[in-house]
Amino acid sequence: DVNGIISTKTKLDYESQNNYILNISLSDGNATDYAAVFVKVTDVNDNSPVFGITSTTITILENMPAGTSVTSVSATDVDEGFNGLVVYTLKGGEGKMDVDPTGLILLEKKLDRETQGFYNLTVIASDQGQPVLSTALSLTVVIDDVNDNPPVFSSSRYEVSVPEDEVLGRALLTVSATDLDAGANALVKYRIVSQQPPTSSPVFLVNLTTGQLSLSQQLDYETIKQFEVEVEASDGGQPSLSAKTLVVVHVLDVNDNPPEFNQAAYDIFVFENLQKGSPIYTFSVTDKDEVENAQITYYLSAEDGDNPYSIQRDGTILVNGYVDRETKEKYELLLVASDNGVPQRQNFTYVSIQVLDVNDNPPQFTKARYSASVRVATAKEGVSILSVSATDLDVGNNSVISYSLMNHSDDFRINNRTGEITLSSNLDHITADTVVTLIVIAADHGVPQLTSNGK
Repeated sequence: DVNGIISTKTKLDYESQNNYILNISLSDGNATDYAAVFVKVTDVNDNSPVFGITSTTITILENMPAGTSVTSVSATDVDEGFNGLVVYTLKGGEGKMDVDPTGLILLEKKLDRETQGFYNLTVIASDQGQPVLSTALSLTVVIDDVNDNPPVFSSSRYEVSVPEDEVLGRALLTVSATDLDAGANALVKYRIVSQQPPTSSPVFLVNLTTGQLSLSQQLDYETIKQFEVEVEASDGGQPSLSAKTLVVVHVLDVNDNPPEFNQAAYDIFVFENLQKGSPIYTFSVTDKDEVENAQITYYLSAEDGDNPYSIQRDGTILVNGYVDRETKEKYELLLVASDNGVPQRQNFTYVSIQVLDVNDNPPQFTKARYSASVRVATAKEGVSILSVSATDLDVGNNSVISYSLMNHSDDFRINNRTGEITLSSNLDHITADTVVTLIVIAADHGVPQLTSNGK
């Protein structure tokens, strides 16, 4: 202007033009002078980084090792210097993925599709200007399945009881296996691998897709009473993975309907010293017949004749005598259930009653009295004098014994584990024959704790 002040007519943009040359003339009306003015535009951080792509989806196999490249992103910033220096950060990687300074997204840890099937990542590109400008890019990483999981059966062992007159083709049971993979890798097919005992032609069939086991030959209880059938489940992956299970088929004799227990054998645990008449277990037995043919009578016996238990009409076992674990800790009993039909039908099961320990026995010293002589002249601290020992008829912590002196002694101490009594001084204060009586306490670790004393 007339005052020689140069001002902008429009907003400057460093990225469009970063310098100007102005030619200026100065005149007093008679003479004129000329000058060139160089204007350098300074960059301001007014541009955010710009990614070369928009949001996208990437797939990667779940078995790729750490360090594998997932994808690469690139962002540019048209500013200069620190204003245009782009730094990348990654969110949503959950410790599995990270981005390096070049925009390369790498695996940090091995993936597992069965744990997480996809990741929603956000890559943030930030410049180093003041203030910092940032741009975010959303990426979805889908984890493709690899056949790394074999089928898993719902049970490692199936058992089924089948009457010998079972209809051919009727379902006996269904084995089921699942596979954590996806697609063909999770498609499970079943086949019978072996049958014991073997027969000239297979007795059983398994449905290829459902796992349903059925008969292909008539059973004969008098010929074979039990089969063990090994069934394999394999997936459709490449290579295929497989698992096996065992199906135990018990063939039942057909003679109307005998009483049936809900278990083949029973393991019952009771504490010793239960009062007479205490119930310990109630059995559940059913009979498919009706009226008198379904009325159940129980008989409980022991092969060795030692049976301090009785059973009521409702199937409840009662303690009928003195139960002492230290005398006998396990009873093997046979329980027979008979119906009242004609002819009478029976069924049986094995009952194992394990007697659990109660801390009802205090420690007992192996001697009524212990004695030893010590020569004062040769006595030294730490010298062993004698060892006491106690036993406990109980088991576990109830029989673990700790030793202690009833009264503190300046001259003697006892090892609480071994019962060894040693000198704790040189006895130089004793000048005449002296008799020292120590009372040792033996205590077990039961609850409540039981103790006994020894001298």
